[in-house]
Amino acid sequence: MSLDDSTPAPSADNSGHATTRSGLTGNPLLLVGLALLLVIGLVGFFALRGGDDSEAADCVSEQVTLTTAPVMEGLVKQAVKDVNADEPCIDIVVTAGTVKDVIALLADPNAKLPEIWIPDSPTWKGQLTLAGWTGTPVADVLAQTPVGLVGGPAAKAPASWTAALDGGSLAMADPSAQGASALALLAPYAEMKTTGETPVSIEEKTVPVAQTYGERAVAGSSSETDLAELSATSTQLVPATEQAYLAARRSNDQLTLVAPATGVPMLQFPLIDVNRGSKDILASGGDLSARVGRAIARWFTSGAGVDAIAEAELRGPDGAPLPEGVGMGDSKILPKVPQKTTDDTLRQWRVLSVPSSILAVVDLSGSMKMAIGDTTRIGLAVQASKVALDAFPDQARIGIWGFSKNRGTNGASWEEYATLDRLDAPAGDGQTHGDVVRAEADKLPSRVKGGTGVMDTTLAAYKYAQEKWDPAWFNSVVIMTDGASDDSSSLTLESLVNQLKSIRDPAKPVKVIIIGISQDADTGELDQIAAATGGQNYLVNNPNEILGVLASAMLNR
Repeated sequence: MSLDDSTPAPSADNSGHATTRSGLTGNPLLLVGLALLLVIGLVGFFALRGGDDSEAADCVSEQVTLTTAPVMEGLVKQAVKDVNADEPCIDIVVTAGTVKDVIALLADPNAKLPEIWIPDSPTWKGQLTLAGWTGTPVADVLAQTPVGLVGGPAAKAPASWTAALDGGSLAMADPSAQGASALALLAPYAEMKTTGETPVSIEEKTVPVAQTYGERAVAGSSSETDLAELSATSTQLVPATEQAYLAARRSNDQLTLVAPATGVPMLQFPLIDVNRGSKDILASGGDLSARVGRAIARWFTSGAGVDAIAEAELRGPDGAPLPEGVGMGDSKILPKVPQKTTDDTLRQWRVLSVPSSILAVVDLSGSMKMAIGDTTRIGLAVQASKVALDAFPDQARIGIWGFSKNRGTNGASWEEYATLDRLDAPAGDGQTHGDVVRAEADKLPSRVKGGTGVMDTTLAAYKYAQEKWDPAWFNSVVIMTDGASDDSSSLTLESLVNQLKSIRDPAKPVKVIIIGISQDADTGELDQIAAATGGQNYLVNNPNEILGVLASAMLNR
């Protein structure tokens, strides 16, 4: 297969072959000399060519580097072999790697970025652009495979991808490295018209999944679930491609592949020219990597390519189901989401997956007993705390303080009920720190009394969080209050803001997040307190809104 259909494949140069001329037949010595020269020439000719009699003696090899998604490696090598059959002077070096592997090369000044790239995640474009590079598709889709959810024999299809995200059993891998997990994050946005979800509600449901992933990543555990090791009793749902499921099921017949009722996303494998970003160059055919890319793309549409795609249990560019209903059959295919949604979602994931360190500081002044809806203000604060606790994994650090006028030792406005520590830390008597935090949260309504002493408390809590600062966590102070300070003996607003600004350390950031309970908390002074640390002030009327608040606070850092 030649690099350009309009250009005939190069042929061997035969001009060096010996010929017998009538004028030489009468000179035996001359004939012997010519024969000797011919032998010497042929020996040198084959030595230079490595014994391949199909390549020209003056061939100068040109190298093109290609990195492909691991699942496509076998197909790509077949394509390269076919291209080289017609173009032996081009050395196409093939390596396999994920999107994350390729992007990591950019951090190494001595590494060479591949000229041709077949990525395995829809996040490739944003990650490449973020690193300062561009890439132009030579072929939008070489092959593709739908993404579903793999579980044990009892796995049931969730109503939607959003339901899977919110169900507590989704086992995510790194979406920047694994295309199936990236599409599992994007699918809730693709199905919004059907589910009625919003970007904000999807973001809230992403928090627990991202935090659980972050816990494994920080602990050094593998973030990718091996399908071959899923047991018959597993309750996990693992995002995986149809091709990966079929391959894994050969060694594990306990696996079940399910598709949410809303449809499934399609993981597509494009062919990208990374070396050039100009469509004009691609159209001109003057760039070697682009021409090699086109030749490889043509192979994938040839009879040999179509057969090889089917044999690899992938789908062709038309997305037609595998024969005999194998895999996911003719499941509904979800539409692609805009590139901006892809980029924003991956950025959100990176932020939300950072483990959290939260010092929860709860207003226990008398006004917190007031009714709000079918509960009280303190009841809403406690419920919100429990929702947050359920969302965070065991590695999260959580502490609880309460505050009101003259609550603590020596007239302090605050009192510590649970120190800032990991939820899985042992706390004696067979309990964990998480058990202590939950028990103390339940006791808060019985502790309500006195006036609001938010100023002194905020400064003390901020200093405490700075002392406990750790780079592995998103460090924050979350203050839940129903109004402004009414403690005349405490710091003034101006003094507090000035002190917070003076001790704020950009190298060790701690954010103050203020959550207003009821409309009475909608005060300008709370905005000023939060802004002094780069934090935000939010109003919450429903305990389930807490995850959205925490997600927004993390994303705004």
